[in-house]
Amino acid sequence: MGIPWSVAVPPEVYCEYCGVTMRDYHATPQAQMHVQLEGPRILHERYGLPLRRSISPDFTTYLTSSPFGLEFEVFEDQIPAPKGHPIHSIEEAAALEVPEDMSQAGSFPRAIEFFEWMKAHAPEGVSVGFGAGTQAPWTTAVLLRGHELFIEVVEQPDLVHRFLSTLTESSIRQRELSARLTGGDPFGVAIGFGDDYGGLLGPAHYTEFDVAYMLRIAEHFRASSINTHTELLRRPHLAILQDAGWSYIDVGTDPHLTVRDCVEVLHIPFLVQFKSSQEMLLATPDEVRATYRQMVADGAQRMMVELCRRVPEENIRAFIDVAREYE
Repeated sequence: MGIPWSVAVPPEVYCEYCGVTMRDYHATPQAQMHVQLEGPRILHERYGLPLRRSISPDFTTYLTSSPFGLEFEVFEDQIPAPKGHPIHSIEEAAALEVPEDMSQAGSFPRAIEFFEWMKAHAPEGVSVGFGAGTQAPWTTAVLLRGHELFIEVVEQPDLVHRFLSTLTESSIRQRELSARLTGGDPFGVAIGFGDDYGGLLGPAHYTEFDVAYMLRIAEHFRASSINTHTELLRRPHLAILQDAGWSYIDVGTDPHLTVRDCVEVLHIPFLVQFKSSQEMLLATPDEVRATYRQMVADGAQRMMVELCRRVPEENIRAFIDVAREYE
């Protein structure tokens, strides 16, 4: 059996290949549609990567947090970043309520405006998606409240649970809104989460304040399976997710986990990504090939690298060439 592989390309890299600044990309739906179609076309011609036949409004994963005041700043030529943590106390967080009309909350009106423009102007055969609510409640909570939340899970756990319950209901309503816009059915299908802050919790708190709320969302939608992209986990977290019923775990470029860790702990499918900077941007082609071969030898079930800007072309070709050896 071969090793599946892929090359993930984030918007800032597509912008680099298209000669479009990040500020311009985030300014209009026209720019986003152009970059999301032209970028893959360029990489297809240059490296043979798959063409993209889908587009969607790109308001970053911060869209999930925006109904509660999170805003992201757009820069001329680097990825957006939050402007700060808008929730200033755990009491304020616990008093939050889910907006009655999610389509009018936070960045949603503008995101929907982009979606409607894309639906009206997408080329034939290009589908238009709308993603929202995919960020796990704990990660949303950290973005909104900041590092104080890690103290408050110990000192004021009841208030943190009230905060997380609100964010969980918000995520459910956002996913339902996405389904209404796109005509999809959110029930009985696979459900995924992005959760980059969960690994900063110890195992007991991870189960209580993170996993439990992802499960609440999955149970609401009667999910056929649960998967997660996450960072910063340790081995005990892997076992917790597996025991809770997860079907697939992408640990990203987690500095604390190796392929061997996953092989030894998990009996479900997993992915350990190439490290974008250390193992791709700053490596030589020979080092790219050697890293790939070692990860496969260690038991990798699939391989992926997410490009960052300025990765040398010869390194991208080295990754693709060695990947094809293991197909």
